[in-house]
Amino acid sequence: MDKSTFVSSQHVIAFTDWLAAKGDTLSIDLDIKSTRFVPGGIRTSLTGFGALLQNYRWMAKTSATGDWVETRERLRELSKKLKQGILARNDEAALAACDDILDWGGNRNPRVGALPYLTELCRRQSLVQYLDTACRAFTLDSAVIDERTPQAARMNSMLTKVHALASSDGLPIYDSRVAAAIAALVELWRRDQGQEQLALSQELAFPATTPDRSVHHLFDDAQAPEVMSYAKAAQTDTAARWSSAKIRLGWLMGETLAKAPGLFTAEREQDRMHAFEACLFMIGYDVASLRRNRPGISLDDKTRAKRERIGRDRLRREQASLPRKTISTLARNDGRLEYAGDAETGVSGKWGATPFAFDSDFLQAVLAHFPSGREAGLGASMMGDVQADTLGFWINEHYPKKPRRYASALAAILVDQGLAERVIGPQTVRIRFL
Repeated sequence: MDKSTFVSSQHVIAFTDWLAAKGDTLSIDLDIKSTRFVPGGIRTSLTGFGALLQNYRWMAKTSATGDWVETRERLRELSKKLKQGILARNDEAALAACDDILDWGGNRNPRVGALPYLTELCRRQSLVQYLDTACRAFTLDSAVIDERTPQAARMNSMLTKVHALASSDGLPIYDSRVAAAIAALVELWRRDQGQEQLALSQELAFPATTPDRSVHHLFDDAQAPEVMSYAKAAQTDTAARWSSAKIRLGWLMGETLAKAPGLFTAEREQDRMHAFEACLFMIGYDVASLRRNRPGISLDDKTRAKRERIGRDRLRREQASLPRKTISTLARNDGRLEYAGDAETGVSGKWGATPFAFDSDFLQAVLAHFPSGREAGLGASMMGDVQADTLGFWINEHYPKKPRRYASALAAILVDQGLAERVIGPQTVRIRFL
């Protein structure tokens, strides 16, 4: 499939017509918890993408405000540095730029995921060639979607940032929030047009990258592609699906902006795509922020508790076929546990006979609250109060329905994932975040 074929689809034409008209009138209720990336949280009701962009926040390590204006300038700087490294055919300079991009994107553990992969390419002096080839293949005007030949050999929520900033045409970052948001908008359009019983068109089928962020948080019964798999055996298939979604989203955004010339008029032409993506990013924190737009459904018909329960069940199902690790807890006599997943996708497993699931939102919130170098006790006792500097206290404060005894399992997983280390000492078990 090429761009011409895609944009001539009747489904694409109808959806982009609808979204272009809706951009200034969507009702959006943001309810974002306070984290390091969104200090103080955001709780506000607003109308339209323009107002939404004014509420954008991403407090990266080097940010002063984390607002859209500052972020836009930072994205320009990161993109320029990466392009200069590629143009100079300098693998080391390109790797340094990639490292900066991953750092901006919130990469917590440089020992796993995208950075080791890019570092190995640099070691073989093939990083620039890889990025240059992928950049050409991802060019929106000439890209061709072929399930057998993905534009990149690997893809995840960090690598998608690198490829987006290597481009010059607004190729979007396709991460968990953006994926959930565009899928929710497609389903909202389908419901608005009375098409929810019809098959979801493949042109508009956008897979979630993690089970806990998906269209199902807005419509429990929505049709949706399977969630991206992180199993090694599915690496090529995942790269192909991710690349397809990334390109199709870019085509959709371009068509919508062409039909809505009044949208993001304060932005330079080359920044309008990233402004659009930033709005999707904010919606994607929780797609239930769009609930007031649902036709014929009241505001309080689906409770957050139900969505969270469905999300946990879906996480367990998605990870049922993944290889599981068996590890010991850090506290004496707490036993062993087995789990699958990681901090990016969420984890699920069993602690003895007790099943558990920590979605990626929960894990990222933990990491945002406990910065690198900070120590914390377990606080897992269910008897009496626990100290304020413990994982258990944090769980009680932020997720009161999740028993604080799970702090024992959480701490063991964080250490096993290389996100924390055990502090050796004679007193109670403590960990130090890395």
